Amino acid sequence: YKPHIGLFTFDMVAAVIVAVASLFYPAIVKSIINEYVFDETPRRLIIWSAVLLGLYLLKAYFNYVMGYYGHVVGVRMQADMRRDLFKKYESLPFSYFDDHKTGDLISRLSNDLFDVAELAHHGPENLFLSILMLAGSFGVLISINVTLTLIMFAIIPLIVLFTAVSRSSMMKAMAQSRKEMSAINVNVENSVSGVRETKSYVAEHHEICKFNSSNKRFLKSRTEAMFALGFFHSVMQLLNDLLYLVIIFIGGLFLYYGKINPGEFAAFILYISMFLDPINRFVTLFEQMQEGMSGFSRFHEIMLEEEEEDEGKIEL
Repeated sequence: YKPHIGLFTFDMVAAVIVAVASLFYPAIVKSIINEYVFDETPRRLIIWSAVLLGLYLLKAYFNYVMGYYGHVVGVRMQADMRRDLFKKYESLPFSYFDDHKTGDLISRLSNDLFDVAELAHHGPENLFLSILMLAGSFGVLISINVTLTLIMFAIIPLIVLFTAVSRSSMMKAMAQSRKEMSAINVNVENSVSGVRETKSYVAEHHEICKFNSSNKRFLKSRTEAMFALGFFHSVMQLLNDLLYLVIIFIGGLFLYYGKINPGEFAAFILYISMFLDPINRFVTLFEQMQEGMSGFSRFHEIMLEEEEEDEGKIEL
């Protein structure tokens, strides 16, 4: 979808500026604590506080750019994919619609494409921001204290390992819940389109039982998916809290024995949140990948279907 490359590039540039502005913030705070608060006059403190205010305003503007233009790209991509998918529907033979329920086709046209569009514009943005912020914070922190920096970044393999182990079960749970949602759409579509026949044969109870059965299966599959997500989030939060504990404890010891000064200790504490932000973005990206990849596979499945040949078509 080449027409949207310009907006996508603007969104990525905004992500770079937000990341760079965030990297400067703890370094300025370190200098304020170590130097500027002890000046005879507060002039430099006022100047650098104003610089911080400027960084905050800059971040606010480019966060708006990311939030607005990024979603505009996603919405336009979703509209293009919906157009192509509907065009594909119109080219498929009658036999395809005999084998596939209308409710499932509608679900692929709406819910699935929304998830694909969210992944398409949030995925590269979160991945790029995360890599830039992790690399930038590592470079700044290692210039302050090598040992403490390596201890902080040693937790990354644990998070990556846990994410890799959790991926398989989450993918299966998400895919199953999507199938059950499609089944509900199929039941509703059939029941609504055939409501006259249902009432004529007094079969309302039968239709309700069919819907309740599908609804219970969806509830079960979605509950399993939420269990996987809940477990994932709880362990990730535990790893985040342990990171704070490790840095506060070891950094406090370093401060006590004179290995670092108060400003550097404060910078490390501030960089923890910067370190956690890209990790949380990775988590968000991971969840979007489960939904988006599942939706795209269903989209791609239809786009690969053989179209109806021109012979035999009625010209209008």
